Order: sequence, then C-alpha cells, then structure tokens
Amino acid sequence: MIVLFEISPYPTFSWSLSRHKTLTSCARKYGYEYYFSHNGWLSYNVEPYHQQVYRLKKLQSMPILFGQIVHRYIEQAINDYLQTGKAPTVEELIQLGRGQLNAAFIDSTRRLDFWRQKPNKYYMMQEIYYHGTLSPELVQDYKERLRLVFNHFLMSETFQQITSQKGSLRIGEPEQFRSMKVEDVQIFVVMDFHYYDELRDKWIIVDWKTGGESDDDRQQLALYAYYVQQKYRVSLAQIEVYNEYLLTGKRKKYSFTDIDMENILYTFQRSVLEMKKYQADIFSNEPVDIEDFEQTQENWHCRGCNFRELCAQKYDEKMSK
Repeated sequence: MIVLFEISPYPTFSWSLSRHKTLTSCARKYGYEYYFSHNGWLSYNVEPYHQQVYRLKKLQSMPILFGQIVHRYIEQAINDYLQTGKAPTVEELIQLGRGQLNAAFIDSTRRLDFWRQKPNKYYMMQEIYYHGTLSPELVQDYKERLRLVFNHFLMSETFQQITSQKGSLRIGEPEQFRSMKVEDVQIFVVMDFHYYDELRDKWIIVDWKTGGESDDDRQQLALYAYYVQQKYRVSLAQIEVYNEYLLTGKRKKYSFTDIDMENILYTFQRSVLEMKKYQADIFSNEPVDIEDFEQTQENWHCRGCNFRELCAQKYDEKMSK
C-alpha cells in the first residue's frame, strides 16, 4: 500500500518548553517559528513568503550548531560503546566535531543557492548569513571548546558509569523526540539521555550542556522528571536528575517534589492558554495575522534572532506607506 504524504494548511497544535520560551521572549518570533514557516519546505504550491520564513528558521547560530554537533557525537559514542565495548578517544571526537563545523562553514560560504533551494539539506550559519563571515576569535574559541567538552564527556561520571556498569543499565528508548498527552495536548520532550540502573532501582536522567548554567535548567529537568514518572509509572524517589556541564566538567544533581510537578503543569496550562490567543480557529490551528503576534520591546532578543530580516522588512514597508 502506498501512503501519500498529506499536506495540511496549518500545523498541528502542540506544546514544548522551547515553544513556551519562544513565546515568552517574542510573540512575533513564535509566529514565524511555529506557524508561518509551515509548508515552507515545499517547492511548489506554497507562497514564497512561507519559504523565506522556513529558510530563516533553519539558520543555525554557532552556539546552537556547536551544541547539536556535540550532542550528536556524544549519542553516537554511547551507542557505539554499548554495541562494541569500545570508547572513542578525545582526538577521534574532536576530529568528528571539527569535520562537521568545517562542513557547515563550507555550506554557508559556498553553497548559498543550494541552501536556498533545500534549507533542510544544507547548513547556513546565522553569523555568516547576516554578517558575511565568522570572526577569528569566535572560530578559535569554539576550537578550544571542542577539546574541553569532549574531554569532560569522556571523564564525566555519567560516561564512567556507562562503561563500568554496562550489564546493569537499561538504556531508555533511543528516539530523540518523545511525547506525552496532557489534557489532550501533545507535549514534546527532547531528552538527551536516560537509563534505568537495576542495581539501585533508579531511573537516571542526564542533560548534557555545552554552554553555561541557566535559570531555565531546573524547569527543563522538572519536565523530564515528569515525563519519566508518567511513562514508567515510578515515584519521584526513584528518579535522579543531572546536568553535565561539559565546558567546566561540573555535574549538578536536582531533586524534585510533587510541588515541582504541580508547578510544571501549571506553567504548561498557563502557557497553552496564552498560545491559544494566537489561534484564529482553535480546531484547525489557523493562526491570526502575523501583525497580531506582538514584537518584543526588549531589543537584546533581536540581536540573535533568525527572523530579524523579516522584522526589518516589515518596518521598511511600514515607513514607505
């Protein structure tokens, strides 16, 4: 039986912590990211405007790109070890990471037309798209970070436990995108790594961080704990949660209570109510007009935003009238 891909005029409504944070930082960015980029990957029967929004959505700033590459090779290193019993060297990981960063630079500087046609197949670095180049200082900084993060990963307590207790650990499902339904809303949870330790009867959640500590870290991990609690029907006492800060080698443990779970559900509920204000039709998830998605008044949000080109265009159109 041949299953044809169904093209829907509007995206399906769902919730995630990253979606919530996007809305709280700038509703206009939220509109671009989750509504007006929809179907922009299509090469026919779609307005050029949606293609432009989708292309901008696919821009990757150096911190985001670096984090994605590091996470990819950490996941690969763990999977390879579980299958072969062989751990990579720090030099092997650095070589892999550097190769991907070089590929992103080559795509961004030499394959602009290819990226414009297929933005999901080629890299485009945000810094190069908007400024035409990467500063030598930025390049050197991230070269040094590669060695730091991969060395700290191999030396981390998490990886040491994986290599020493391989037979007593049950690794969680490998899918990157996990989801659960709460109040008929699909919640997506992008969890780095989790496993069950049979010796201690504990579920362990680990989040690898390639940047510094953030006030959002605890809320993010509380959602992960809620997901594991619901999926495996276990108590919070059976769940241990850690951040592994790979730049510094620091490991931070979090403990959560029922009140934390109530708080994350309250955040979810309030956030969904706020998101629904931007639906012209709650059944089809058709959005209101882009002008009804308010722009942030805090300009520092704009400096690192993928969509600032569109906001500048809107401003120019307004001034020309």
